[in-house]
Amino acid sequence: MKKYIVLFSAFFALASCEVDESLNIDQKSPTSVPASGLFTNAARNFFDQMNGSHHYRLYAQYWAQTTYPETSQYIMTGLQDNIWSSLYSGVLQDLKGAREIIAIEGAANSKNQLAIIEMLEVYAFSVLVDTYGNVPYSEALDPLNPSPKYDDAAEIYTDILSRLDGAISNMGAGAGFEASQDPIYGGDMNLWKKAANSLKLRLAMRLADINPAVAQQKATEAATGVITSNAENFGINYLSSAPNTNPLWVTLVQSGRNDYVAANTMVDAMNSLNDPRLDYYFELKDGAYKGGIYGDANAASGFSAVSDELKNPALKGNLITASEVSFLLAEAAARGFNVTGSAETHYSNGVTTSIENWGGTESDATTYLAQSSVAYNTAAGDWKTKIGTQKWIAMYNNNFEGWTTYRLFDYPVLNAAPGMSIQDIPTRILYPISEATLNGPALNSAISAIGGNNKTTKLFWDKF
Repeated sequence: MKKYIVLFSAFFALASCEVDESLNIDQKSPTSVPASGLFTNAARNFFDQMNGSHHYRLYAQYWAQTTYPETSQYIMTGLQDNIWSSLYSGVLQDLKGAREIIAIEGAANSKNQLAIIEMLEVYAFSVLVDTYGNVPYSEALDPLNPSPKYDDAAEIYTDILSRLDGAISNMGAGAGFEASQDPIYGGDMNLWKKAANSLKLRLAMRLADINPAVAQQKATEAATGVITSNAENFGINYLSSAPNTNPLWVTLVQSGRNDYVAANTMVDAMNSLNDPRLDYYFELKDGAYKGGIYGDANAASGFSAVSDELKNPALKGNLITASEVSFLLAEAAARGFNVTGSAETHYSNGVTTSIENWGGTESDATTYLAQSSVAYNTAAGDWKTKIGTQKWIAMYNNNFEGWTTYRLFDYPVLNAAPGMSIQDIPTRILYPISEATLNGPALNSAISAIGGNNKTTKLFWDKF
C-alpha cells in the first residue's frame, strides 16, 4: 500500500511541475525594444547633450563662472569623456539598433524612418569631428572590434555629406515616426527634409576655407530647401515637469546653485550695440547689465544672472534655427557662392529672426539694424567681422555653434582668461582619458595625425 502511495505522490508531483513560461518574462525589462523607442531615446540624449553642456557656453564666453572657474580657465576635467560616451553610447548605438530593427520589420514608412536616422547619425558624427578631430567612424559601433581605428576628419566629412545627400533624397511624402515618437517634428517629413538640408548647408560652409569648390556645390544644392522661419526650427519640445525638462533648468534651477553669471565678453559687446536681446539673455543688476570677468571667480551677487527665459523648464532646445541658416547663406553670398539673395539680405534676416525668436519685434530688429555698428552695408568688405559677431550673438542658446562661430571667423575678439593669452582659447576638446587604456595604439596614431592632443590644435577646417 505504501508503494502505491509513493507512486501516486510522485506522479502528482510531476504533473504539478508544468511551468508557466510567462512567469519567466520580466515585464519591466522587455527582451525586444521597438525601433521607435530607440530612436526617441537617441534623439532625446542627443538634444540633452547639445543643450545641456555648459562648457561650450563658457568657451564661447557667453557665461562666466563664480566659485569654480576651472572650465573658463580651460581645464577639461571629465568633459572629454562625457561628450564621447554620450554620443557614441547614448546616441549612435541606439540609432544603430533602431536601424537594424526597422530593416528587419520593413514597415511601409521604413524608408522615411531610416532617412531620419541617417540624418541624426550624420549630425552626431559631425559633432564628434568638430569636437575632437579624427575619431572612430568606419569601424565604430562594431561589438566585435573593441579597438576601432580613428578615421581622418576630412574623409569623414566627405562621407557624411554623401550620406546626408542619400538621406535627403530618401525623405519622401507620408509619415516618418509617429507624432508621439518624434519629439522634434511630430512625424512631419517636410520639416525633417528642411532640417537635413540646413545641416548640409552648415557642413558645406565648414569647408569654405579649405575646399571652396565642394563648399559651393553643396551649399548651392542645399540652399533652396532649408529652414526659413522660427516655426520650422530644428529643436526638441521639452516639458515643464521632470524628467523631460530642458537640461538648462536642471543646471540653473533644480541644482539650487549659482555657478554662472553673464560674461563681460558678451555683455560688453551687446551693451555697445544697444542689443534688444539683452533683456532676454540676462537679468538687470542694479539697473544695468553687468558681466563677470571671464575666467575669474566672480561673486554671483555682483553681476547679471542668466535670464528667466533660460530657466524655463519647457524652453525649446533648438539646434538648427532660421537665424543660423540665414547667417550661413549670408556667408555663402559674401564668398560669391551661387545662392539666391544678397549677403546683406540674409544677414538682416539672421538678425531679425533671432530677435523675433526671443520675443522681440520686427520693429526692434529694424531699429537695431539701422545702427552703423550693426548694419551690413558698413562692413566695407570686412564681412567676417559683421557676420561673425552677429552670428555669435544669435547663437547664444545654441552654444556649440557659438563656439564654432569663433573658431571659423576668429570674431568677435574674445577675452583671455586672467594669466593667459588669446592663443590659449580652446579650439578643440581633448581626447577621452579612457581611450588611452581602451584603444591606445589607435589613439596615438590619431594624435600624431592631427598634430597633437592639445586644446589649441586646430581642426582640419579651421585654417585661418
